[in-house]
Amino acid sequence: MKLCPVVGLVILSTIYTVTFAYQAEERLLDALKSGYRKDVIPMVDNRTAVDVEVSVTVASILGVDDKKQELKTLSWLTMDWRDYRLRWNPRQYDNLQKINVPSDLLWRPDLLPYNSRTLDSGIDLSVDAIVYSNGRVTFIPKWLTQTSCSFDATYYPFDEQTCSMKLGSWTHHAGEIDLRLNRTGSTTKMLEHLDAPPSWEVVNASARRNVVTYPCCPKPYVDVTFSLYLRRVPGFLHVLNLIAPTVLFLAAAVLGFYLPSDTGSRTLLGVVSLLGVTLVSLLNYGNFPLSGHATTPIIGQFYALAVILVGLFTVVTIGLWGIHHHAADLSPVPGWLKAALSGLARVCCIRYPAASTDKDGAPLGSIVAGDGPAEGGAASTVSEIKKLKCMQDILQNVHAIAQTVDEQSRNTANQRDWKNVALVIDRILLTAFLLTALIGTLAILLQLA
Repeated sequence: MKLCPVVGLVILSTIYTVTFAYQAEERLLDALKSGYRKDVIPMVDNRTAVDVEVSVTVASILGVDDKKQELKTLSWLTMDWRDYRLRWNPRQYDNLQKINVPSDLLWRPDLLPYNSRTLDSGIDLSVDAIVYSNGRVTFIPKWLTQTSCSFDATYYPFDEQTCSMKLGSWTHHAGEIDLRLNRTGSTTKMLEHLDAPPSWEVVNASARRNVVTYPCCPKPYVDVTFSLYLRRVPGFLHVLNLIAPTVLFLAAAVLGFYLPSDTGSRTLLGVVSLLGVTLVSLLNYGNFPLSGHATTPIIGQFYALAVILVGLFTVVTIGLWGIHHHAADLSPVPGWLKAALSGLARVCCIRYPAASTDKDGAPLGSIVAGDGPAEGGAASTVSEIKKLKCMQDILQNVHAIAQTVDEQSRNTANQRDWKNVALVIDRILLTAFLLTALIGTLAILLQLA
């Protein structure tokens, strides 16, 4: 029973302390609100600007839309400034050093993101501000940003992008609000609690203070620009989908050179490969991010090279097929072309046969091209004249047959010559195709690397 008075005193003391502390906080808040105008900037005089220290901690990257060229982030925006009207003597208020005050009761810097895609600032103004006895105000709201980025898709899908959040006062110039970066190191704080998506890696961050004079206004304005340096992390299947189909169509075109050029299957392979590589290029190119720079993605150059090479293969295949099937209708191969292709054939390890002639050195028709014996002379009888006339008819028929054989022989030789020309051209183009494809692909891959 003796303990009851002691316990009662402790309880009463605790209640009194809490009540007095609450009353002190209430009295302080009433005192701060008394005569306070939140729509008046807390400038000590007209020559001294309000220094506002700013820092950003990026909590999460909500999305990177490379089609719309925008970045969505959730950040913590820290603002510190001094309001001389919010000072008090802690001794008069139970040694209260700070107090939480609803931010809508205080003057706040009218900071807005200059490059926002939305009209809303994205700053959560519902959180309280912390006011210290020396007049310092700390305001840490959440900041949901949707800012524009200038994407450079040159090295897609291994590209690096820079996205910036530009924050500044909308109505107060540098003589009224002077933005400064937080002295504790804004760059370090930006990435302390970052949650990045798996497809992007944040490699660095920076913060920069800018003083800019705009055409609309004579006095300069201060802004701070927070930049994130992002690197795309493409998945293996994504890279495979971008490169593998085009490489396969190029390989099909290379193998097509080993098919006989006089068959329709090679032409069909060329047409199908051309349609396939064109369709794949268009589909993948449609998925490329929009680029704010006047550059063509390097992988787009690879697609263009593949389409050109496969297209040339198809055109050459159709041309060689026409040579094989219409060689008889072509004029003889010029001598200079034979000489040039003969030298190139040796380079390509092809046996190029020399032009053929008749064994006797003259066409068969010239051997029997005589007009036969002249009429008269020793022939004196009618029977002899008839025999001579019969012999002349026989010689004329033999001469016609010889001319036909000569023409067929020349046509056969001409066909053989044109087919040899087609063979040499085919091997030369195969070598050029392989070299161009290999050198071009390696050059593009080295640029991406």
